[in-house]
Formats: sequence, structure tokens, C-alpha cells
Amino acid sequence: MPNHDLTQGRVSTSLAKLTAPMMMGVSSSIVVQTLEMGFIGQLGTAYVAAITFTFPLVMILTSIALGISIGTSSVIARSVGSKQYSNTSGSEPADANDVPRLGTHSLILVFVAMVVIAALCWLIIDPLFLAMGAEPEMLPLIHSYLDIYLPGSVLFTTAMICGSIMRANGSAAIPGIIMTVGSVINLILDPFLIFGWFGLPAMELAGAATAMTLTRFLTLVVTLWYVYHGSMVLTKDVFKGWWTSTKRILHIGVPAIATNLIGPFTAAYITFLIADYGQDAVAGFGVAGRLEALAAMLMFALSGSIGPFVGQNWGAREFNRVRRGVNVSYIFSLSWGFIVAVPLFFFGEDIARLIDAKPEVVKVAGIYLALVPWSYGLWGVLMMSSASFNALGKPLPSTALSFARMILVYVPLATFLNDTMGYVGIFVATLISNALFGVVSWKWFSVRLANMTMMIKTQSVSA
Repeated sequence: MPNHDLTQGRVSTSLAKLTAPMMMGVSSSIVVQTLEMGFIGQLGTAYVAAITFTFPLVMILTSIALGISIGTSSVIARSVGSKQYSNTSGSEPADANDVPRLGTHSLILVFVAMVVIAALCWLIIDPLFLAMGAEPEMLPLIHSYLDIYLPGSVLFTTAMICGSIMRANGSAAIPGIIMTVGSVINLILDPFLIFGWFGLPAMELAGAATAMTLTRFLTLVVTLWYVYHGSMVLTKDVFKGWWTSTKRILHIGVPAIATNLIGPFTAAYITFLIADYGQDAVAGFGVAGRLEALAAMLMFALSGSIGPFVGQNWGAREFNRVRRGVNVSYIFSLSWGFIVAVPLFFFGEDIARLIDAKPEVVKVAGIYLALVPWSYGLWGVLMMSSASFNALGKPLPSTALSFARMILVYVPLATFLNDTMGYVGIFVATLISNALFGVVSWKWFSVRLANMTMMIKTQSVSA
């Protein structure tokens, strides 16, 4: 499998080659999730509310796997870059088995971790969702989805790591194509299983979870095949050095997990606040969240690409390329944020109505989409800065930014404004916290990158 050397060529071209397939995969996945929400909306508002309640738990599972994925991508990309640097500089050769060993051990790590975590989550479904504000009669709907989704999440997260391994090696096209094809298959299966087309049983929420699980199984099989035949994993002595690799991955992964977990726990609290306004408000918040993911999909894709780019170039000591690449990602984020904010401001309610036409649901979603998208550009800057910190092997600033944004600013501000302005105040708090920490992250990363670069250049001169 051909790998792309991210330390050569035009910066914008390298990022485009990484981002285009990632964008295709992420956008197709988010589009399918949005359309799936539309299918579920046809079942009734109670079903939309039930799915919305599951979002924080689903985000927690994804966040844990994503943290491991970020750690995997960071260590592999820097190892690839270091190997390229040693080849061109004549320095001590890098360990030839380091990259496939890290890939193998990351797959073992995420599989074991997700089996244990998914089982624990299943055991606490009832008390967890009752504590979040779900009505007891909603629990059967929540169970019908999560009883299938939780085992399927093991397949999904393992496939996610396979994609990270390939992108860290510079091979972005294959995982993007696999994600896209998987999303199309998921979309085809959804109405058959949700509504019971052509004589199949109408499984409703269980059908949505089953469609996801079946497609994730196929995705995992295909991605494992490519990773294996691309020599990105070991074929023998697969457990040799596992603990050493795990420590390297988790050095980045644990802070990244902590960073990503702050979001779901905050989302659970915000859902709890909005639940006071009724089932329709929760459903409207859920619809807005799906549309937000759709609007931000290109920034998600770029944030997944900037990490391998920064990691390889940092490992190869191409410091100017790191700086230029991050600046390109900032400019794109600010531009895209404005591009999507304008139509959502004017047509947010019309778009939300396509998912759930109930007036109160549309009203809540419309208010959210009229306010929060104006902060998407700076939110994207925050995404790029956090991904770049992790790629440099410095995950703590990302964790600090996330903690300060969510816990120190967003939660207190949302609580205060909710008391004074209602749920509109929660949305205003979202806008303010996104914008504020986009600026903070840009300044912090710029200063930290300059200091780290100067330190390495000074050490090289001294040596």
C-alpha cells in the first residue's frame, strides 16, 4: 500500500491529500447519521428524545477510543517522521519494527478496553439515564438502541484505530473510501430495519443500532485486511513489547481521553438542564446537534488530518512546515465557520423541520442554529490547536483548554444564563465559550511551538 510522505511537497497539497478522503468519510458518516435522525423522527418525538439522551454515553465511548486513536496517530506519525529524518541526515537508524509494533499494540489495547467499558456501560443504563432526567417510560426505547449499539461499539472503535494507523503512515485514501462505502451501506439498511420494509420486522431504534453494527463489522474486516497487507502491523511476536508501546500510546492517549470525556459529561449536564423544558426541547437540542455535526464535518476531517501532518513533520524536524500547516488549518476553519453560519442563521428552522416538524422542536433547534454557528470558526481553531498539541507529544495543553472551556467557563455560564434567559442562555454560553477558547488556543499554540522549535535548534547547535 503506497504511503504518502507528508514531509515533502506543498503544505496545502499534503493537507488536501490527507483531508479529502477523511472529509469524504466523515461527511458521509455524518450525513447518514443526520438522515437516520430523520427516519427516527418519523417514528415520533419520543424516539428522537430517547436517541438524544443516548448521545452523551455514545460520546463517552467514542471519546475513549478517540483518545487511544490520537495517541496511536501521534506516536506512529512521529516515528515515521524520525525514520525519514534518519534516512536523510545519516543519523542513527530508527527501529524498523517500531511502526508496525505500535499499530499492533494499539489494536489490542482498544479492543480489550472497549469490551470492558461497553459491558460496564450496559450494567448502568437504567440508573444513569434516570439521573440524566429521562422518564421511566423512556427506558425501554433507550435499551432497544443501546443493547445492540454497545456490543457494536467494539467493532466501530477498533476500525477507528485501523484508520488512524493508516493515516499516520500517510495513507489516507483507503480509510476514507472504506468509511464512505460503509456509510452508504448503513443508509441502505436503515429504512429496511427501522421501518420493516419488504416483510422485515420493524425494529425501530433497534433497527438503527443493528444497521450500524452490521456495517461496522464489514468495515472492520476490510480495514484489518488493508492494515495487515500494508505491513502496518506485526505478523509474529505480537505481544512482544506490548507494555512499552502501551505506555507510549497512553502518554498521549490518557490526556486525550480526559480531554474528549469532558465534552460528553458536559453534554450530559446540558441535556439535564434542557430536560426541564420538556421532551420537545430535548428533541430540538438533539436535532440541532445532528445538524451541527453536519455543518462542522469539514473541520472534523481537517482536525483528523492535521495531526499526522504535524507529527511526521515534527519527527522529521521540518519546523516551518509544521507552522505553515497549522496556519492553513486556522484560515480554513475561520472561513468555513462563516460559510456555514450564514445559511443556518436564515434557514435553520426550515432545515430542522425536515427532521422533526413539531413546532416546539423546530423552535428550539432554530434558536440554537441562529446563535451557536457564529462561533464555529474559532471552535475549529481550537480543534486544530488541540490536535496539533497532541501530535507534538504535548497533550496536557489540550486537556487544560478543554477543562477550562467546559468546566470553568461553559458549565457555570450556561447554568447562570439558563436561570436568567432560559434555554436560550445555554446556547449563548456555548457561543461565548467556543469563541473565547478559539482565541486562547491560537495564542498558546503559537507561543509553545516557537519555544519548542527554538529549544531543539539550540540543542542541535550545542551538539
